Amino acid sequence: MDNKMKRILVLGVLFSLLPFRFSPIHAEGIEHVFTSMPDSIFSLLTERNRRDMVDFYNNKMEAKVRNRLGEYSQLDTLTDEYLHLTLSKVGTAEMRMLETDDSVKVVCLIQTVAAPVRDSRVRFFSMDWQQLYWIELPMPSTEDFFTEVPDSVSRTMQFAQHSIDDLRLVEIAVSPEAPDFTYKLSCQELAEEEKKVARQYVRFLRYHWTGSQFVRIDS
Repeated sequence: MDNKMKRILVLGVLFSLLPFRFSPIHAEGIEHVFTSMPDSIFSLLTERNRRDMVDFYNNKMEAKVRNRLGEYSQLDTLTDEYLHLTLSKVGTAEMRMLETDDSVKVVCLIQTVAAPVRDSRVRFFSMDWQQLYWIELPMPSTEDFFTEVPDSVSRTMQFAQHSIDDLRLVEIAVSPEAPDFTYKLSCQELAEEEKKVARQYVRFLRYHWTGSQFVRIDS
């Protein structure tokens, strides 16, 4: 056996002994992150549910499955970096991958419940589903949601804002195309007179993830 053949055999043995170090790098998109997530994140869905949803969606079928409660959950939208789920009649979820300045990717998970007013919970995870506490979506004050109001309704607006502060419900959504977040303040809990006035001056708030922080986008 010549020296060249011996080197080939030796390299072959080394590669077989070190499969993880020399295995090809797999670019993990949101599809992989979703199917590999712990069952505890979405207690309604099993791993089989999640894999079936993705398979149905990729095969242009209705991506609907029966969840653990015997009701239907559906995968509505799936891209490389984003997905939207209808978990139940009252619950939805969005997942979006965000990239940091040092090219580390994190997962943003938004879960929204309508009971009946929509309110959202936002969490951030590493790609292997370790919850991250160093990244946090800003939560503006109630006053930030309102444009300037004329003096004639300023007192009514003050009462409205104080009422909202007692039980503030905010729906948050993320764009499928960009790391942009939209906040919508609920006015449903207000008295009818306050609600009528408040709806004229309430506005959406938007934030953009730069890779290191969330920056307010002027509405």
